Amino acid sequence: MTTNDVVMATSADDARAMDALRGQHAEIIGRLAGVADALRGAAGSAGPEFDQAFLAAREFLGRGLRGYIDAADESMYPAARSAPATRLLAEAHRVCAPGIHEQIRRLVDATERPEAIAAADAAAALVRARLTVEDEVLLPALAGERDVDLAALAARLPDPFAGSTPPAEGGAGGHVGCACGEHDGPGAPELDVREIPHAIRHATVFGAFDAVPAGGAMVLIAPHDPIPLLHQLSERAQGRLEVSYEQRGPEAWRLRLTRI
Repeated sequence: MTTNDVVMATSADDARAMDALRGQHAEIIGRLAGVADALRGAAGSAGPEFDQAFLAAREFLGRGLRGYIDAADESMYPAARSAPATRLLAEAHRVCAPGIHEQIRRLVDATERPEAIAAADAAAALVRARLTVEDEVLLPALAGERDVDLAALAARLPDPFAGSTPPAEGGAGGHVGCACGEHDGPGAPELDVREIPHAIRHATVFGAFDAVPAGGAMVLIAPHDPIPLLHQLSERAQGRLEVSYEQRGPEAWRLRLTRI
């Protein structure tokens, strides 16, 4: 099952809750890709870039995302264990869930750049795998269970982005030492959305751009000129968005998105 398949939900509220959760998951995955790319891109910088990226990653994963995952573990998965269609998935989750928490802990406690980068990459991969399974299996199954109120379960989940902001220009505190001593400007991370389902494509871009600090940029690769998306992104960024085209088709559009 994919995000494009038709799901028979037991109520309109459950159907809306499932769509909202899928959109939120896409935004989480985009944000994780952004923070992980920012850490890797700033790894060789002797300036404040890495510290900015590290503080943003630690704030998002260590606060908002960890709280969101804990709440899902306490609401979604007990319901999944009671439903025949998802019982085995819930049991598998019980075994795999500690791995995400371990990588978040490694990131939060990291004192060296390679350790922080590795932990962020591992956490992003594990969370992406978990949310993909939830989108394709768990949520449709729970939405179709008459004894499960998916909308009520979703209402218990906190906002994973609450209090989480992009790193400010200039940075402060939380220094994680550079192992190489070289100085290079961080490269702009790339997000290729051509293989991402259209229903969650915009949310993924929103999440990724939210991880871009003031003065920073990301490269968006799209299958067409994403004009409606750019309007939405500009509104979300309160106009603090600069767009420059690096390629205009025919197979791909490459745009550099800068937070100004």
